[in-house]
Amino acid sequence: EKKAMLTALVDTGNTLTAPATNRPVMVAEGEKLAALFPVDIAPDPATLADPVSALERMAVGPLRGRCRLLPYRAVGVECGMLLALRLDGAKVGTEDYGKLLLALSPTPLTDGGGYSALIGT
Repeated sequence: EKKAMLTALVDTGNTLTAPATNRPVMVAEGEKLAALFPVDIAPDPATLADPVSALERMAVGPLRGRCRLLPYRAVGVECGMLLALRLDGAKVGTEDYGKLLLALSPTPLTDGGGYSALIGT
């Protein structure tokens, strides 16, 4: 019943997938998603920088069963973790991705601010 609208980039170089389903994972700037969370547990960059503690805090109450840790690798990061939220549905343009994982980035995804979410193909 909650929604957030972001500008997303379809990134052909993004290979992040959910380990259990092998489906693409959307990555978004955590701060931009406050509307999806109860006010008292909306993520901020400091919280998302420690995803294990964030999971412990958010995995109770209304988000129980929706949060998990997602391993990833990137340039300069051999083995990192992101807090991820299971969504009931997501659309990028006219493409309906259905239920998927949304990984919450503690940092901006771009210097210029042209987009605040990305998803692989």
